[in-house]
Amino acid sequence: MQVYEEWIKRHLPSGIPEEIVQSALHFGAYYQKGLTVMSYGERGGADKVIYEAEDERDLCLWQFEQVCDSIASAWELANRNQNSEKWRWRRERAENGRWLYRERRDYIYNAIEDTRLAQFEFFLRLMQPVLAAERWEELVRRYVRLMNRWYKRDHWDFDRQALRFIEISDSREYASDCDDTEEPQPEQVIKFI
Repeated sequence: MQVYEEWIKRHLPSGIPEEIVQSALHFGAYYQKGLTVMSYGERGGADKVIYEAEDERDLCLWQFEQVCDSIASAWELANRNQNSEKWRWRRERAENGRWLYRERRDYIYNAIEDTRLAQFEFFLRLMQPVLAAERWEELVRRYVRLMNRWYKRDHWDFDRQALRFIEISDSREYASDCDDTEEPQPEQVIKFI
């Protein structure tokens, strides 16, 4: 697959470790048929169309998006422990098959260990200088929807100026698609820090 490696590297901010960039530039599971990106079929199955680019610029932007997603994921994993103290609710222990939580009095984000927030913010920051305004806005809306997936009413929005997620409600995540009880429930908060 033709990779626009030099263009991608020029548009990434400095400070990203080279091994993370090189790993992100690896498109080994894909191949190209003209402007169509294909994935090899699994276990002898048919190959799948992953992306159909309009032109070379569109293909380059798609590759840049894949690289930025990979970099943001690697960055979040490397910084997970550092970010974990930012959550308002932290799981303390399980009792009788239910989680019990501790709550921080001073907190930055009101979410239960949602590691996607830091990853999504970093990804959107990487993409913003490269994409046209309307395409970047589509990406922001998609990631805001993802962040609000487990809330009954929208809890997150994205501050386009500060390039970070902001809380817009006091709603809490719900347990699952089968149980829309907000988490944690008042009787589960056992410690305040």
